[in-house]
Amino acid sequence: MNTQEKIEKKAVDLFNVQYSNCLKGVAVVILLFHHCFLNKARYKGYTLKLFFPEYYLNYLASFGKICVSLFVFVSAYGLTKKMMSLNKKSDIPYSEGSRNVICTRLVKLLGNFMFVFLCIVLACRVLCPGLLQNCYGTKFPDNAEYFLVDMFGLADYLETPSLKATFWYYGLAIFIILIIPLLFLLLKKMDAFMFMVFMTIVNFFFEFHDANIRHYFLCIGIGMVCAYTNFITRGLEYKFSDSEVKNKIIKFILEFICVFVLMVLRQGPLKGRLYPLWDAVIPVVVTLFCCEFIFSVSLFNKLFHFLGIYSAGIFLIHNFIRTTWFGDFTYSFGYPVVIVLVLLADSLAASMLVEALKKLLHYNQLLNKLTARWRMS
Repeated sequence: MNTQEKIEKKAVDLFNVQYSNCLKGVAVVILLFHHCFLNKARYKGYTLKLFFPEYYLNYLASFGKICVSLFVFVSAYGLTKKMMSLNKKSDIPYSEGSRNVICTRLVKLLGNFMFVFLCIVLACRVLCPGLLQNCYGTKFPDNAEYFLVDMFGLADYLETPSLKATFWYYGLAIFIILIIPLLFLLLKKMDAFMFMVFMTIVNFFFEFHDANIRHYFLCIGIGMVCAYTNFITRGLEYKFSDSEVKNKIIKFILEFICVFVLMVLRQGPLKGRLYPLWDAVIPVVVTLFCCEFIFSVSLFNKLFHFLGIYSAGIFLIHNFIRTTWFGDFTYSFGYPVVIVLVLLADSLAASMLVEALKKLLHYNQLLNKLTARWRMS
């Protein structure tokens, strides 16, 4: 009996879609903090009102890059669960089922990205008319080529101009969708331990064309293994003590210490070549901590789930608000917490407006029709 068969006899996965969206909500808040205060250049010309040395603000903001690891972890986890569900449908060949999943995910990912991208382009035409020419140039057909490559989320991967550096993540997201169905076949053959050995060797001893893929390759593997072994659920159900209060206290202390130690290791002299390792392990501990102590609180659950639903729009729009459109307004509030909250509110409002426009234009129905047609071809 392999690992998956053993796990299937146990409890239902507690890290469900609800909690996944909650984790995206946490990740997007961390993302905003990371981008606002990563270094002094981010807020040059603005006066911050701090109650502690500026060094610690930049230190924590730098650590906030783990937001990307959280997004990667959630994506790998969810897609692996989808592959596992295909495995149970014996009437559908894995090749056909995985092809359908890839088609559905790619249409949804790129369709939503393109819509937000075009909304941003229209906004830029009004708020900063020269930005598109400065980015893509004025020489045809080169500018049209750069524009299309950027619209498909591949500018970073193909090393062409991009309207905003934040878009690099979509090249990685496409890679995750394409690679996981293949990696899942290896995971089933090797089982969890040997699969992680394989992923570690590939991550640290093979060269990658894209630095971001190399950096998050191990994180993809850990997200897959956590899904395959139901590790998050097992961690949440594990008891250090029969007393619920003692158990919570012990888990809180241990998980908090783990996050702190991993943060110090990640930000310290061991960052270097082990950087991908820290960014692969940290999402697991953060997920356990959030599920145990944050998402279990009804108010926080609803709040972060709501943010998680709009996280993609916030992810794409916030840097334009922060730097290109309303930078002076964003940083005018002085206090870091207020700055992040204002940026979050502005980005959320813009994201909700985009979603309302999609609904008005029946855009999601169009994507569903495209997906259905692609799957039938």
